[in-house]
Amino acid sequence: MKPYNEALQLRNEIIKLHHIKKWNLLTAPSQPLSRIKNNISTKVIDKSKHVQAIKALKRRRFSFSFYRSSNKHQQQHGQSLCHQTIGNKVIELLKSCDLIAGELQDSFFALFNKGQFISYHTDGGAGKYAFIYQLSIGWQERFGGQLELYPRKIKFYKRVITPKFSTLTILKLSHPMPHSVRLLNNPVYKHRITISGWVE
Repeated sequence: MKPYNEALQLRNEIIKLHHIKKWNLLTAPSQPLSRIKNNISTKVIDKSKHVQAIKALKRRRFSFSFYRSSNKHQQQHGQSLCHQTIGNKVIELLKSCDLIAGELQDSFFALFNKGQFISYHTDGGAGKYAFIYQLSIGWQERFGGQLELYPRKIKFYKRVITPKFSTLTILKLSHPMPHSVRLLNNPVYKHRITISGWVE
């Protein structure tokens, strides 16, 4: 999608966006009245929310824990311009193949720390296609965080995609394509960063 140096610059800009108003810790299930601030600049995940998500994962219930860029304050920090640029390029690509005639539904940065994950799920009616643009450098299998695809809709048949810098994955949601993100075991200096979203 982007030349290497341009993608590297984008990645570095995302890592610098550690202000609390720029990120939300997303978990499910979560404790809705938790008052602990969600700041990705700390090395400790908000335990009150994250623990609930881990418990649900162990019970094989749908759950997730990761950081997502905040749309609530986007007018203040303007970070949406970065991920929307990628989303618009995905639209151009899909339109050039006559696959869509629609628009960008949503886009966001996602960042995963050690112990975070997304369990088996589909994106439902979020759009016609989902996209995941990887900005993870030097990723190793032992770090976890692989994108798992289940093209036959059964959990024991899957395709595993390890994060690779500046690569794009597009999922056709009318299939649908169940997917998950493996539990992370990455060092603190390794960042699993993506730009994701949906197009109609």
